[in-house]
Amino acid sequence: MAEWLTRIFDSRVFLRMNAAFGFLFLGLFIWYYFSEEGKDERGRGLVAEASLIAFAVLFVLLNVFVYFTEWAMENVVRLSNWLQTVYTLFLLTADVALAVLRKIR
Repeated sequence: MAEWLTRIFDSRVFLRMNAAFGFLFLGLFIWYYFSEEGKDERGRGLVAEASLIAFAVLFVLLNVFVYFTEWAMENVVRLSNWLQTVYTLFLLTADVALAVLRKIR
């Protein structure tokens, strides 16, 4: 693996930043879900469609993760970072899909 990528994924600071972004993206998704716009049938449909898109991306991310498992398991911080990155990208996908669907419909 690239040396710079190994240094980033071995960093505990990156793990904390990654976790903070994960909580932020989760908070944004939950905030929309309980907002006035998210409570009507149009909003529930947008949340459902964004969740389906995010689930499809999670499927792809986890299948890509399998190819890097041996590299990630060399260090527990690296493995934690890798899993947190997959989770953060999943939540980012859900939020971006929700924002795009809101603009389209």
